[in-house]
Amino acid sequence: MCFGMRIRGNLQIHRKDRIEDMVNDNYKDFFKAIISIEKGVNDESVLDKLYDAYMDNDSHNLLHEEFDYMIEKLRE
Repeated sequence: MCFGMRIRGNLQIHRKDRIEDMVNDNYKDFFKAIISIEKGVNDESVLDKLYDAYMDNDSHNLLHEEFDYMIEKLRE
């Protein structure tokens, strides 16, 4: 294995560890950051409502398409 590949592998492990730390330390903030980045939602009250809906429904995964419909309704 070359030096560059080893560094890249170590960086990927470091990133994964940082994300896991975020999930374990404050899942709500992690959730809101992902939704904000992926769905373009910046309104804290909307993010809070989405988080509450997500936590109330075990069948939704983190980027479930139902969030798109919820976001549209909350933006109206």
